[in-house]
Amino acid sequence: PEHARFRRIFQKAFLPAVVSKWGESVVDPVVDSLMKGFVSRGRADLVQEFTFHYPFQIVFKQLGLPPEEVAIFHKLAMAQIVVTFDIEHGTEASRKLGTYFKAMVEERRSNPSDDLVSVLAQAEVDGERLPEEVLISFLRQLVNAGGDTTYRGTSVLLTGLLNNPEQLEAVRKDRSLVPLAIEEALRWEGPVLIQTRMATRDTELGGVKIPAGAFLDIAAGAANRDPAKFVDPDRFNIFRKSQNRHFSFAFGPHICIGQHLARVEMTRALNAILDRMPNLRLDPDRPKPEIRGIMMRVPKHIFVRFGAN
Repeated sequence: PEHARFRRIFQKAFLPAVVSKWGESVVDPVVDSLMKGFVSRGRADLVQEFTFHYPFQIVFKQLGLPPEEVAIFHKLAMAQIVVTFDIEHGTEASRKLGTYFKAMVEERRSNPSDDLVSVLAQAEVDGERLPEEVLISFLRQLVNAGGDTTYRGTSVLLTGLLNNPEQLEAVRKDRSLVPLAIEEALRWEGPVLIQTRMATRDTELGGVKIPAGAFLDIAAGAANRDPAKFVDPDRFNIFRKSQNRHFSFAFGPHICIGQHLARVEMTRALNAILDRMPNLRLDPDRPKPEIRGIMMRVPKHIFVRFGAN
């Protein structure tokens, strides 16, 4: 029950009007910095050199992290993600991030700036501020929720387009198709395919009785490929005439609070790639990208060539 009360405070920092301003001031400098490392080369691995890094670096800029501490933060963030498989290091990373953020919140409340931590530390709704433990918990997960998911979503978007060159060319020529390409990528291979929910009351779905308090693994990936809702659902097709929303940002009171920022990041990244990497195509001499995983899927590499070579 406390979720809705706290969420109203967090939402103030993630409204569309707010995150749209971050596109130029936060997202573009990160994208430009990373692309400078390979645009003159004519070939690249878009995952290892770009998509794996840029969403995390955007989060780090939003948090106002000192540049010299970015590398260790990225390491701690990844350690949190694999806590299911490595409990010792995952819990250690979570504990260390909590300690760091506690000190950061105290410092930003005393000396506020325009970074996200300062905004959230000062935010109020109806005279109520976020409890410190709630704010720290949010910041600890922001590194993963804001970085890992967008890295996967952007990698899937590029994989879908590069495997369908005619669609990639259509988007290059008509940038009004960029939003359609992003939504199709999110539907086709969403960043998080399974979401856990709890039934608040006795109910029945599809003839299955579900008691109150039961935990459910909601397969968003299956919903996104429901043939009753999407024609030829396994095909990546930015031109599909679907009237149904995808499930990748979930629905209801737990709908993804960062969905607007994710779209801004994916839009700016794709436009930058199309602008600065002419004749972009898969590298014929390297393996094609393979999207793998269970709950969270992504290609490990996207080897490309571009330019005249």
